[in-house]
Amino acid sequence: MEGQNKKTPWRTTPYAEQELKAFFAIRIAILVLACALFAYFTYSTLSMSHEAFQHLCFIFASCGLLTLASWRWCRQSSKNSFFLHSQFILDSLIVSAIIYATGGPISPFLFLYLPVVMAASIFHSRTIALFMSLFCTVAYSIMVTALLHKWIPLADASDVVHLPMGGMVPQVLGLLCAMILVAIATSFLTRKLRFSTAEAQASRLKLQEFTEHQRQLIDELPDAVVTTDSHFAITSINQSASLFLGVDEVQVVNENIFDLLEDLDGTSSEIHKANARNEEFELSFEKNNQLQHVLCRVKTIYREMGEKVGHLFIFHDVTKLRSVEEQLEVHERMAKLLSLASREDETRTGVVQTKIAHFVGESPVMQQVFKLIARVAASNATVLVSGESGTGKELVARAIHLGSSRASMPFVPVNCGAIPENLIESELFGYKRGAFTGAAQDYQGLFKHADGGTIFLDEIGELPLMMQSKLLRAIQDKVIRHLGSDRSVPVDVRIIAATNKNLKKEVEEGRFREDLFYRLNVINIVLPPLRERREDIPQLTNSILKNLIGEGKTPVVPPATMSLLMNYSYPGNVRELENILERAYVLGGEVLVPEHLPEVVREAKSPCSLGVKPQETEIIVLENIEFPVNLDEVLGNIECRYLDAALKKTNGAKKKAAELLGINFRSFRYRISKFGLGVDVED
Repeated sequence: MEGQNKKTPWRTTPYAEQELKAFFAIRIAILVLACALFAYFTYSTLSMSHEAFQHLCFIFASCGLLTLASWRWCRQSSKNSFFLHSQFILDSLIVSAIIYATGGPISPFLFLYLPVVMAASIFHSRTIALFMSLFCTVAYSIMVTALLHKWIPLADASDVVHLPMGGMVPQVLGLLCAMILVAIATSFLTRKLRFSTAEAQASRLKLQEFTEHQRQLIDELPDAVVTTDSHFAITSINQSASLFLGVDEVQVVNENIFDLLEDLDGTSSEIHKANARNEEFELSFEKNNQLQHVLCRVKTIYREMGEKVGHLFIFHDVTKLRSVEEQLEVHERMAKLLSLASREDETRTGVVQTKIAHFVGESPVMQQVFKLIARVAASNATVLVSGESGTGKELVARAIHLGSSRASMPFVPVNCGAIPENLIESELFGYKRGAFTGAAQDYQGLFKHADGGTIFLDEIGELPLMMQSKLLRAIQDKVIRHLGSDRSVPVDVRIIAATNKNLKKEVEEGRFREDLFYRLNVINIVLPPLRERREDIPQLTNSILKNLIGEGKTPVVPPATMSLLMNYSYPGNVRELENILERAYVLGGEVLVPEHLPEVVREAKSPCSLGVKPQETEIIVLENIEFPVNLDEVLGNIECRYLDAALKKTNGAKKKAAELLGINFRSFRYRISKFGLGVDVED
């Protein structure tokens, strides 16, 4: 540490400018003291000769000029070691002059050597301070010796007090010891002080960086965040909160947050205070002529000792969520009422059946769809099924039909987009013989074919406007009129429509009748795309392959293949998955390896990719197979090895191991329990 102090330039310390000012302030203070003492002795002692007076004036003037010169030198040039050493020596000479002017060996100002030593220790190092102790001792000894031997006169030209050498030596040694102790103690305290100062400065910089980083992080949050003190006066606010509350970030500081909330939604601030005690409440207000719902969470901030110091308010916009919840609540309530109204029919026909081929899923969203299907199946309400192409809208319609009292009656699917516009009316409602060229006999129409059952109108958004009005009459009056006939024919059909379009937007743009939309949208079932329910892909794959392979055979999908199937985005949804699996089955049989999948599937990247490229499946075929064999035992050994390897790969984490194997967690637990693996490993 000492060596580092010697090599480090003095001006590199954080407070060098302040130290410099303190350094010269001490010297000026010493000069002022010297001048005051000199004036006192001058006017109180009349025996001072003119020569002595001039001599002392010369000494103090020289010290003052040297001080001014040093200050200017300090301001215009770097402060190197020579500069510092010369300043220390100059200070020791100034003190020696003061002692000489005030009596020499009997001067009461010997202690002024101590600040010189302290300055050397503070501004340079302990070594220089010890050197200055020795230098000051030598300077004082020479001055006293010269006075005692009358080589130089006293400043007031009086006689020198007789001081024997036996008395001088203890005085000099005592002065030297005092300066050495001061040098050591000052050096120790200086190092401690500088170290503490550096730590405090570093901590202050880190705190500033952390505070700035925290501020930037909070500003980037999409939610509005406001912090207050214990009395709910605002202390900080992020940009989102500023926009949400419509206030300036600076001007709002120290204002009560409940007053701002009262201005926002008109609710009394006392009510807001009461709500805040529950740590969560909701605000409802109009903004830009639209009703907004904002969820406010309140967290209390405590010190380590448990003292409450403030609160954290987080505002989250839940307008869209509340809108969806309200729509779901309306549909579920309608389905429940319809289900209650048709409870007798449901009791008569037995349990509602919604699980048909390929219509499976364990994801939460599909479970909600199944529950909604089960509720609406027992009623006769019109249902509108929405979703992308290939999501299984017709399967939903068939599930509703099979679960209804009409299950034994016809289910007639109609693709409205596939029938030419000039034939759509005759196809749906039928025609009479001679109604148009080529009408050689009567045709009942698809509505009449579905009489007593269900008609499924797929791609209802493609229906021409002219036909929309006639379909509306058929829904309202439950009658149809054959083309070329003047009589209405009653029909008893349940209508289930499906679309991959946004019918609300179609209504706004005038391409779909609003009254027909509301007639169809009694119950709305929205099917999610396959990419939003990837956890259902293993179950769907198993169901589709069993249908392709046939009963009694078990399809084999290695983990690498399942990983690729899980990573693909499926623009064509379940229909595209069926095509991919059928292709793989044709090329590879019961065992599907990655090489049998289309190139677009093999090159697909996982949405949460870890950067690991799936390896090609290794197929091991024994050349010399001795029959007979127990195939179940052989396949069981292979399955056991895969399960054990996955558990080792994930250090016993079962959920991660199930993901590596491409199976759901429930199936994974069943398989490891069957083989007695991972019994002692926690989930």
